[in-house]
Amino acid sequence: MPQASLLCIDVLAESALRAAQDELSRLGRLQWAANQTEAADGLRQTAWSAVVAAMDLSNPDARALLNDFRAHSPSTPVVLAAPPTDLARVVDALQSGLVTRYVATPAEPEALRATVREALQARARQADDTRARAELERIHAELDERVRELDEANELLEYWVEFSPAVLYSLSCESGHLHPSYVGKNFLRLTGYERTAAVVDADFWPGLVHPADLARYRETLLALAGPERGFAVLEYRVRHRDGSYLRVVDSLRAVRDGEGRTIEVVGAWLDVSARDAGD
Repeated sequence: MPQASLLCIDVLAESALRAAQDELSRLGRLQWAANQTEAADGLRQTAWSAVVAAMDLSNPDARALLNDFRAHSPSTPVVLAAPPTDLARVVDALQSGLVTRYVATPAEPEALRATVREALQARARQADDTRARAELERIHAELDERVRELDEANELLEYWVEFSPAVLYSLSCESGHLHPSYVGKNFLRLTGYERTAAVVDADFWPGLVHPADLARYRETLLALAGPERGFAVLEYRVRHRDGSYLRVVDSLRAVRDGEGRTIEVVGAWLDVSARDAGD
């Protein structure tokens, strides 16, 4: 336990705390207050690890001093040493939070030290808990800020994807086979088909490719699924829902894990049919 600073208020006739001075000094630095004036001066300070008070709670001035101290130093433990005849006031002080521990006098020095040590340990745990909560709140605040930043970035990305002329997509690679896992919103505008069809039906995506271009398309995907080729640009025809064909330029890139295995292929279609129409 770190070195503690204890204010010892000993204003009872039997000098309950002086008898335990040696034991208490084992817990830290002691400052003594032998009367109400010294007690008031000491309690105005807020840096105490704990206050050990041998006081008569039937004295209004004593209660007023503790009330004032508790108002400006609510977390500092106050250990009260008082005779059992004052038990009703002690219970009231404990229940109201005016004091945090009680030792009946006359008390054995070791028992008094043990009670003060428990109060110091409880305060240390409370301080650790407060720090942990503050750190948790800080982490939550940082996470909330990151989430807000990500939400803003996602909104911008969604806007770009929706209004881009390209169709973005990804193909997951499982056992060397590629199948769509994501298709951008522009797929509907380009082909007339709902994009969910491309993800749900494994045969739907290659079925859109013109039969004359299909072999070349499959060869390209097979190469990207292997270890040698990482990027490809391919031009081929894609069937529209109305039966016509449009020409797209497809830029594909393989995404690989740390061992060089392809885990995904990401690509983008760009409709170049207008170019052919212009020709």
